[in-house]
Order: sequence, then structure tokens, then C-alpha cells
Amino acid sequence: MLKTPIILKPLVLPLYGERLIEASAGTGKTFTIGLFYLRLLLGLGGKSAFNRQLSIKEILVVTFTENSTAELRSRIHSNIHELRIACLCGYSLNPLFVELMSQITNLSDAASTLLIAAQNMYEASIFTIHGFCKRMLDLYSFEIGLLFQQELVVDETRIHRQAVTDFWRRSFYPLPLSVIHVVRKLWVGPEQLFQELSPFLSKNTLMPDESLELDSTIEHRHQLIISEIKELKKEWLSVDYLFEFIKKSGIDARSYQDKNLRRWLEKITVWAKTQTIDYAFPKELIYFNQKTLLSKSKTGLCPHHPIFERIETFLECPPFLSLRQFVLSYARRKVDFLIRKNKAIHAQIGFDDILEELDKALHKKNGDVLSNMIREQYPAVIIDEFQDTDPKQYRIFRTVYHKKPNIVLLLIGDPKQAIYSFRGADILTYMQARSEVNACYTLDTNWRSSLAMTKAVTQLFLRKHNPFLLCEIPFVSVKSASLNHGLQFRIENRIQPALKFCLQPGDGIGIVHYHQFMAQKCAEDIRYWIYKGGQGQILIGNQQKQRPIKASDITVLVRNRSEASIIGEALNQLMIPSVYLSNQDSIYRTLEAREIVYFLEAVSKPWKNTAILSALATSLFNMPAEKIDELKKNDVSWNAIVDEFEYYHNHWRIYGIFAMLHAFIIKRQIAENLLESNNGERRLTNLLHLIEVLQEASITKHSQHILIRWLVQKLEQPDSKVSSQKLRLEHDRNLVKIVTIHKSKGLQYPLVWLPFASDFHNSKNNYSHNYQSFTKSLSEPQSTSGGVLAERNRLAEDLRLLYVALTRSIFHCSIGIAPIFKGRRKKQGKSDLHRSAIGYLIQNGIASNASGLRLALQELKNNLIEVDETSHVSHDRLKQYKISHTETLTLNSRKLSRSIHNYWRMTSFSDLQKKNYNTKTAMINSLSYSDISFEKTEEEALEKQTIDLELTSHTFPRGATSGTFLHKLLEKVEFNIPLNEKWLLQQLRYQGLSDQWKEVICDWIQNILHTPLNHTGVSLSQLSCSVRQVEFQFYLPIFKLITARELNQVINQDPLSATCPPLCFNEIKGMLQGAIDLVFFWDNKYYLVDYKSNWLGEKNTSYTQEAMKETMQTHRYDVQYQLYALALHRHLRRCIKRYNYTQHFGGIIYLFLRGLDGTRNSYGIYHAHPNSNFMNAIDHLFLYKKR
Repeated sequence: MLKTPIILKPLVLPLYGERLIEASAGTGKTFTIGLFYLRLLLGLGGKSAFNRQLSIKEILVVTFTENSTAELRSRIHSNIHELRIACLCGYSLNPLFVELMSQITNLSDAASTLLIAAQNMYEASIFTIHGFCKRMLDLYSFEIGLLFQQELVVDETRIHRQAVTDFWRRSFYPLPLSVIHVVRKLWVGPEQLFQELSPFLSKNTLMPDESLELDSTIEHRHQLIISEIKELKKEWLSVDYLFEFIKKSGIDARSYQDKNLRRWLEKITVWAKTQTIDYAFPKELIYFNQKTLLSKSKTGLCPHHPIFERIETFLECPPFLSLRQFVLSYARRKVDFLIRKNKAIHAQIGFDDILEELDKALHKKNGDVLSNMIREQYPAVIIDEFQDTDPKQYRIFRTVYHKKPNIVLLLIGDPKQAIYSFRGADILTYMQARSEVNACYTLDTNWRSSLAMTKAVTQLFLRKHNPFLLCEIPFVSVKSASLNHGLQFRIENRIQPALKFCLQPGDGIGIVHYHQFMAQKCAEDIRYWIYKGGQGQILIGNQQKQRPIKASDITVLVRNRSEASIIGEALNQLMIPSVYLSNQDSIYRTLEAREIVYFLEAVSKPWKNTAILSALATSLFNMPAEKIDELKKNDVSWNAIVDEFEYYHNHWRIYGIFAMLHAFIIKRQIAENLLESNNGERRLTNLLHLIEVLQEASITKHSQHILIRWLVQKLEQPDSKVSSQKLRLEHDRNLVKIVTIHKSKGLQYPLVWLPFASDFHNSKNNYSHNYQSFTKSLSEPQSTSGGVLAERNRLAEDLRLLYVALTRSIFHCSIGIAPIFKGRRKKQGKSDLHRSAIGYLIQNGIASNASGLRLALQELKNNLIEVDETSHVSHDRLKQYKISHTETLTLNSRKLSRSIHNYWRMTSFSDLQKKNYNTKTAMINSLSYSDISFEKTEEEALEKQTIDLELTSHTFPRGATSGTFLHKLLEKVEFNIPLNEKWLLQQLRYQGLSDQWKEVICDWIQNILHTPLNHTGVSLSQLSCSVRQVEFQFYLPIFKLITARELNQVINQDPLSATCPPLCFNEIKGMLQGAIDLVFFWDNKYYLVDYKSNWLGEKNTSYTQEAMKETMQTHRYDVQYQLYALALHRHLRRCIKRYNYTQHFGGIIYLFLRGLDGTRNSYGIYHAHPNSNFMNAIDHLFLYKKR
């Protein structure tokens, strides 16, 4: 029995037991959930309250998308914050909050509770249904018996496709040729079978028909069908008097003329006598169907015969459909097994598996234990959008919470908005839950739409007693919120009706013509609205405050991408900018993706003229064919083009693809050219998106050829389900929005156009509903009974989809309507409009012609609903309403109204030192001309290398490149193992150095490793891996803004720094990064070492303490070792218990590599050891938070 819904009062709803709340569109469902959350959090409601206060961890809120989860979390957090402020202030402007506060005994305690909840909102149990189930599997994996580590597969398409292919190979290849011939007529290949089977894979909501013998094989089923055909043939041949039998009955003589009847009988008889090797049968059998004979006979005089009934049964489910139905059920079972097996082997789990595993765990022998643990963890559950639940999801919550004590289960949804059957949602689940809950409630106030809009939608749907085809889904009228009573849509000071039907003229309209006409009509209306809105003649708002409409107020709702494309093209033709917000296409399906492949091919092979010509022919270059032809004939011009592509080739090779494409865009003004073209913003967004994904891919695909091949593979197999592939929104600033009805659910728009409401699509779902057992099973839409059921299911969902579309608008909705004819039949007589949702409501589900449609629309017409029977706007009127894009505008740059200081950045010693121009100038000025030694360039050094006969560490090439080479050697060599000469030879050749340097480098490295570093006698060769760390990277946080003056004051406490000119750099704040060449532990102390390859002279004795000190000051290495020492000091302080700087810090060692000879002398080794006062001062400078 259908429960009569009770008008919901959210502040007194009993928060115990199981309760269903039906929230019609715009009735404040999300706000109501927020109120329930506050009541559970504070234990409010008196006798209707939950038995205790709950924490945010104990209140489970479940919805079905990540966006909905984020919206709910934000709204709940906002409610908590607002009520907390109200509790602190003692008053609120929200009347519901005032009523809540009247139930609170101690506002201060409540404010504290709400503060804790707000601060810990990240712990709130607000999940998607799959997120909740995954959380339970992870939390109780041991109790359930699952693997602890499983890979979550977001998109299972590849796994499913492979399983179907395996099934095809295993099941069909061994079949006899006669069976394969039949199967190939049903599905050409595995891909076609996959497309038909994929909606049912891994979804146990679909039940195979009980009449199917799933234990049998395809071949066995084929033989049964062949036997049925043979039996029919045998029975036909046993009856030889059908001509006289039919003629003597009351059959219509015009329909069954003698010559036709004899011909039909003869053709069927010939078929009956042939050998049965396939499923073919003559189409003439339809004339001997008992139902056909009944419809063509006078009342009471219809010929009846067992053979006619047998033919009727045969045609109800023809052989092809019978096998198809069996194979689909059989394949689904086998493919599901292959999918599960594959995922088990690879330890993978999909979203459907998450539900399956939790459902199975709850129904195992110890499932009650798991159920109890879940209830203890979440005693209160709120399920949002419950109408989108599938049977398995509901079974999980039903198992845990149905008729259990000390719980509250709130199911919130609207069956009128159940439009996601393609995702597995099942309206039958909602009906089952509705029959099981303790009570059913409804929200009765529409807070979204104007009074006129609310009344108009109600008037339209109440034309039918049962507008949604199911008595379990009644249309419950709602009232409009008093705040919305004054909402108006005015054109030239005339209040517009809420609904307007735009009727296409003509008595019979084909679907293509309907789409073209309505797209143009929609675009023309929108242009008129925008034009008049710009003049201030079209206004929206309430009676007190109104404003002109703009393009962003207008939304066009469509069913799919195809309809969106038609509307988008119509808007483009009238120069109306629009954006498709439901675009789920892959970036690799775009023109830009194909064209960039041609360009990259040409860049990778600039010597190949055909590749360059292909690139030039793309729209990226925007080059006419005549100009390309001229380029080919002019050698100078062509060579310039080749040089350009060679430049791109080298730029790509040296700097990477991102830099190359950036150079290409700048040089060829690609952005400017694209923006001038049709749909230019969309194209430029696509191009920039492609550049980004190519740059990311180039990280792992280093060669040009491999990267291009990767891109080509992506173009061949695009997958829009991968988030990185989805087209990005260019922008939606003041653009007309085009949105699918499914995407629009839950949203609202000021003005809505619904151009293709009269269109509908025949059902592709081959299932039928059982409204008693709340299940659905496989059936055939092509069969008579299956077709009726499929058509009914299709229309029921279309009606719900229409309801969603009509309830999106705040002020007005225009609807395109026409007496459409589907298919190729003559466009005369009764149209197919009644099969659409809008036609079903307007024509009461009865087929009618164009005149009948006009009459029905006139019955609807009143001050709420208007009927527009005008055709297109005339060309003169179009010129009048042309949106001007050429008016002179005074351009002014926006002025910054406040100062923005964003000093935070990542810096390093090099950044500080390279700005130190004053230091270098002072050093140079302090020298006399005779003191200045002009260093040779690296090229000159290399030239000298070839002239010098003696190769030593002092004649080794100078410069940054050589220094980096030496650093890399010391980073990779083992200090206490002889150097691998073969490896060293490879490094020299890679560096471009002569093999002659091998012996010199070997001896030099040995000298470096065996030189004593300090008074302890330790050398690098004595350091094992366990006591040393090469390339010790660090990051020093700079909390306050540090100036050069402040740093100079501190570092000048070091005697070496005190005699240096002051540092000069911009103010810094953020993070200072660096890397110490070597840190080692020796004799209970920690030392830091830095390698320097500076050339100070032609012999070891040139590397005296005075010379090294001068170099340290010139290059400000003093600042470098101070920062390095601070980094090591902080690290040791954090890692060593009872750390003491004096006890644990050994000092700083700078090794001037060219001066080391392996002996115990001071040449080439510079020591430093800042005192503890200095370290405390610089540490304090970096830590001190001034503001």
C-alpha cells in the first residue's frame, strides 16, 4: 500500500528509525540535510531527538558524486559556523536557527561543540557510496578476509573489453559453421557484442529470465531453435486447407485477395519443405498470425486455428531474438567470471567490486558481527539522492540498519528525478524502500522558481492522472516560497508567461527538419533577448529590484552531445558566444590533436618536404593552398620554411617540446590566428591542453619519435573517462550555456530553452520490470511483449527527465514542439509526438495529428502558458536585432587598488651571490692594474691543452663545465675502492675530453682521496659508506622578510666576512635550498666538505692559505659555508639527543682540488669553524617571526 507522505517539519522530525523524505525540485533538500546534521550534533528535538549527541565522525552522510559530497560538506560546515555565531551573539536572522536556539539550554556549550565540529570538519563522515564501502573494506579487511593491498581500478573498460574478446574466442571459435553464421548476423565481432553487453557487466541488478537454461551451451540452444522451426514447418505442411478455411471466415477480402493469399501460402509452403539449416523464415508468416487475422476480420468471424496460434508464438520471439537473448545472458555470466578472475590475478578491485565485496561480507555467516560494528561506528545515516540507488547499494544499508534499534536512517530523494538508469540506478529500489520505511515525508515549498513557473509546471503534469506512469511516483504539488512571488521576466514592460511552447508550423515534421528549425528558432530568440537586454528592455528580478538580462542568464538544455552540437552551430551562425558545459570528449578526438601530429612529424623530420607540406596545410598555419604552392616553386621562400622547421627541431632537442611549441606559437602568432577563427577560444584551449599533456609525457618519452608515436596511439584509442583527457572549459564568462539535462540536475538557471523536447529515442535497454518483486530481467525490445515493456520503461524515464528539465528555470522556460514523425514513413496523419514525454502530457498519451496538437495546446494556454505559432524571425528583423560588435569602445586598463607584496620564493646561495655586484666592483677597484690577471676563456684553455705537452691537474680545462665534471666524479666514486678506469674513460668521452686525460684523472682522484684533511689525519679514503653522505640536500625556511642589511650585520661577526664588502640582494622570504657536497662523521664529530675546482696557479704551492682566503672572499664562499653550517647544525640538533654544537660540530673543510697532492700539507685545504655565538645569531635571524 502506498504511504501518504506527511508534510515535513525538519525541526520536529523523529530522528530514530527509518524515514523517507521526498524532496521535489527546488524544495531545499541540501539545506534540510544541514538542519538534520545540526540536530544530531547537538541532540536537539526534544522527544523527537536521537537518544544522544553524536560527533561528526558518527554521522554518516552518503551521496553519489564527488561534487555532491563537496557541496554537502561545504553547506554543513557553513551551517555549523552560522549557528555557532548565532549562539555566541544570542540571535539569528534565520527563523529556523532561532527555533533551534530555543531548544538549546546552554548556548555557550553549544557554541563550543560547534567550534570543535567546525575545526575537525576534515574528519566528517561525508562520503560517496563507493567511498563509504571502500572505507569499510579497508577498515575491516581482516574480518572480511580481503587482501590488505588491492589496486583500485577507476576505469574497467579495458578489462571488460578484453574479457568479452576472450569470451568470443573461447565460446564462438569452436562452434560449427552453421552456428557461427547465425552469430555473425547478430554481432559482427567482439567489439559489437561488448557495446551491447557493457551496460550489464558486473551489475547484479540484472536477472536473467528464469526460462533460460543457462546450463546449456550455445550450440545446444541453436539446436533447440532449429527443432522449433522444424516443428513449425511440419505442423504447417500437415494443414492443406487454409485457403478455403480463411476465405470462408469473416476476413477482410481487400486485405486478403485471392491472388495474394495463394502466393503467401505457396511461399510459406516452399519454405516449409526446404531443409532447415538457419533461422530464415518468410516475412509472409505475419499474415497468418492470429492477432493479424483478428485485426483484419469482422467481429466474431475471425478464423481460429492452432497453426495461427503457433505462428503467433513463434513471431513473439523470433529465432534470432531467442538466440540473442540466450547468448546475452550466457555471455554476461561467463564474461563476469573472466573479469573477476583477471582482477583476482592482478589484485585489482573496481567500484562495482567494492559494493559486491561488502554486500557478500554482510551476508556471510558472521555478517552480523560486521553489521554491528558498522552500526556502532555510524548510528546515524543520511543518504542523499536516494532515488539514484541501485539494488545492491540499498541492500547493504538495509542489511545493516533495517529494523535495528538505536539507529536513524534518513533516505532523502525524489523519485520524479530518477534519471540515471544508464548508471545502474533503479527506480524499483526506491519503491521497495518506500514500502519498508517507518514513515514517508515530503517538502512542500519550492524555494527556486517563481510562483508562475511553479504553477505552470504543476498545470502541465496534472493533465494526466498518473503523469509518471507509476502510481508509486505521484506528482505532489508544491507551493512557491513567498519570497519568490514577486519574481518576474519582463520584455518591453510586459510580464512574460512562465512556459512558452514554440510550435513549428506544418502538418508533419521529420526529425531532422525539427532539429534544424528549433535550433534556429532558439538561437533567434536568444539573440533577441540579448539585444533587448543590452538596451534595458528585457528585465528579470522581483518587483522591487530588476536588472537587464545578459547571455550568462540563458541556458539551453539538451539530451546529448549531438543536440548540443546542433544548438552550438546555430548560435555560432548568429555570432552568439556559447559554451557546452557537459562536454566529456577526449582532447585526442579534436582537430587540434590531429593537426599537431602533422606539425610534430615535420619538426622531427625537417628534411622531409612532404611532412612540411602536410604541416603547412593544417589550420594552425592558416595558409591558403595557393600560397603553399608558391612556396614550393620559390627556392628562397622554401629554404626559409625548411630553416624554420630545422630551428624548431633543434629547439625541441635542446630545450624540450614545451619550449619549442611556445616558440612556434609566438613566431607564427598562433594564439591570435585561432582567436580570430570560428570557435577560436575552444581551439586555443585545446591547443594549450595538448601542449601540457605532451610536456608531461616527454618526461618519460625522451626521443621525438617515441613521443610522436605515443600521441598517435592516443589519437587511435582516446578515452574520455580519463580525467586528464577530458576537454577543458575555455571559460563561461557571459556566455550562453549549453548543458545536458542529466548534468543540469540540482542546478538552477534564470532562463531556459528546451528546443528538442518533442524528440525521443527508442529504448535500447533489453529488460523488463517486475513491480511486485522489485526486480528486472532480460527481455527483447524487438519482441511484442518485450517491446511494450521497453517502450513503457523508456517513456517513464523520459517523463522524469522532462520534469528535471522544466524545474531548472527560475523565471521562464521556452519549449520547442512539433507534430514529429520518426522513421521514413509518410509525414501524414497521426504523428509520433505522443510517444515523447511532452507529447504524452499534452495529448494525454493519445496519437493525434497536427490539428489535434494545436487544439491541445490551446487548452493549456493561459496567463502562465503561452503558445507561439510564428515561424522564423524575418531577415529585416534579424538585422534590427543584430548584436553589435563594432561599436567604438574606450579602453582603460584596470588600476590596482592596493599594494600586493608576495615576497615568498625559493632561493639559494647562488641567487644571493649573483646579485652582489657591489662586492665584485669593490674587489676589482682595490687592485692595481698590475695585479689583474685576465683569465682565459674555456675555449682558450682547451686550446692551451692541446699545446701543453704536460697534462696535470693544473692544465685540466677550467670553467663551470669542468668543475661540474669533477663534482660528478667525486659524487659517484667509491672512496676506498680503486677507480674503474673503463668507467672513467666513458665519462671522459661523454664530456668530450681526450682519452689522454685518463691517467692524469686517476692519479689526481687518488691524491684527493688520500690527502689528510685535518689534524686528525682523516682522509676521504678512510670514509666508508656508513659514515658519509654525498650531496646532502637541505631546505632552510625563512619565516620573516630578510634584508641584505640584516644578513650583513650577522655574517660580519665572522672574521672572514668582516673584511668583505656588504652583500646586495632583494628582500627574501620563503625557502633557501642547497646541497652540501659531502658530510662525514669522524672521531665523534660531524664535518661538512665542499669541493672547489678554482684555478689559482700553475703549481700546488699557489694554493696557499692567503690565496684561498682571497678566493673565498671574492666569490663569497664565506656566506656559502655559513648557510651550509646552519643547515647541518639544525639537522644535527633535530636528530641527536642532547646535541651540543661545540661537542658535535667538527668544522668546515673547503677542498681546492687542483692544489691537493696526497701529502700532509696545508695546500688546497681551507678550514673554518664559526663559533657558537655566530651560529645562534644566524639561526635566530632565520627563525625569528617578526610579524
